[in-house]
Amino acid sequence: MLLGTLHLALIAPHDIHLYLILRKAHMYLALLLSGTFLMHVSAALFHGLIRKDGVFSSMASGGEAAKADRSKRRASVT
Repeated sequence: MLLGTLHLALIAPHDIHLYLILRKAHMYLALLLSGTFLMHVSAALFHGLIRKDGVFSSMASGGEAAKADRSKRRASVT
């Protein structure tokens, strides 16, 4: 029941074993999603603060900064 008058349809029968399986699956998938997010943020910070190779600025500006960095590097090499 939702908000007192709105009833949601059952999507599965009441089963304690199914509940335990789905609860564990939900927990592991939530941990996987959280880990993926943390790894992505860590990689972005690594590229932005340590390597300083233009990857972070490329992500932040939609690719325009990386194009400018590459053109500067090509100009300095020649």
